[in-house]
Amino acid sequence: MDELELTPLLLANITSWMLPKYAIGTTSTRVVYLRKMFKSNKVLSRDSLRSIMRGMKYQHQRACIVMINKYCYDNDIDFSIIVPSIKKQAMKIPDVFSPAEVKLIIQAAPKPYDLCIRCIFNMGAGLRISEIIKFSWNHIKWVDWLSNQDNYGVAVIKSGKGSKDRAVNIPKNLMKDLYKYAKMEEVLNEFKIPVGGMIFNFGDSDYNPELKTYDIEQWKHEYVKSKYNWFRYNILQLKCEKALNKHIKIHSLRHSRATYLYEVEKVPVEKIQILLGHSSINTTMLYTKINPRSVFEMIKDTGEV
Repeated sequence: MDELELTPLLLANITSWMLPKYAIGTTSTRVVYLRKMFKSNKVLSRDSLRSIMRGMKYQHQRACIVMINKYCYDNDIDFSIIVPSIKKQAMKIPDVFSPAEVKLIIQAAPKPYDLCIRCIFNMGAGLRISEIIKFSWNHIKWVDWLSNQDNYGVAVIKSGKGSKDRAVNIPKNLMKDLYKYAKMEEVLNEFKIPVGGMIFNFGDSDYNPELKTYDIEQWKHEYVKSKYNWFRYNILQLKCEKALNKHIKIHSLRHSRATYLYEVEKVPVEKIQILLGHSSINTTMLYTKINPRSVFEMIKDTGEV
C-alpha cells in the first residue's frame, strides 16, 4: 500500500493502541501532533510526507509518523513509510533535587500527600506519577513484612510504562508509616492485612463513569491525566512550590532518586535500570549523570590564585 487514508477511525484506533504502551505525557503530546496531521491531510504518502515534515522541526514530532509505522506493523496493515531523520539535539541532564530540598517538599505537603511524595521518591529508584496514582494496598506484599516488621517491604508495580510489571523495595520506616495510615483508613481485614483499592485519593474518585463503560483504556488515560493535574495544582503548586520557591516537576523526584542511589548509595547503574524499569541502560545513564553538587564537593577545598 503506497498511501494510508487518515480517517477519524484510524486516529481513534492509534490513540487506543498507544494508551497502554506509552507514558501519559508521551501519549498526550503525540496525540496533539497526530490530530493536527489528520486534520490537515487526507492521506499519508511519500508526496504528502514532504509537506507534513515542513511543520515538524523536532525529532519527537517526527516520532508520530514512526508510531504510525509501528501501529500498522502491529495490526498487520500493509503500510510503511521512511521518515527522514534530523540531527538529534543533545539530551539535557534532568533537574535533580538535593536531599534537603526533597525533605522540604515533603514537609510542605499536607497529609497524606507527604506520605505520597515519600512513596514517589523512596520506593525502588522512584515512581512515576501514573504509578503512584494507581498504587493500591494490594500491590504491597504485606504478609511477608508483617512477619518481620524490622525488614524492608516489597511492592509490585503493575502495568508500568510499556505495560511492564516490576518489583520495588519500600524502606522499613516508610512501610511502618504506610501501615499506620492503613489502620487510620480502616482498610485492615480480619488478619490485620491492608486490602483494597487506591491508597491515595486525588480529587473526585468517580471520574467519568460513562466513558469507563465503553472505552476502558481511554478512561484509564484520562483518569490518570485528571488526577495528575489535580495533584500538580493542589499539592505541588499551592503548597510545595511556595516552600521551595521554585517550579517543581514531579518526575524530577524520580531523577533525583536515581542520582541519589548512584552517587550516595553507590548502587550499580545496572540495578538502578531494573528498579526504574528502563528497557535501555542509555536512558538510565541520563538519570545518573553527575550532579553539579558532586563536582562542587570534589573541588571545594582547592586553592585560589
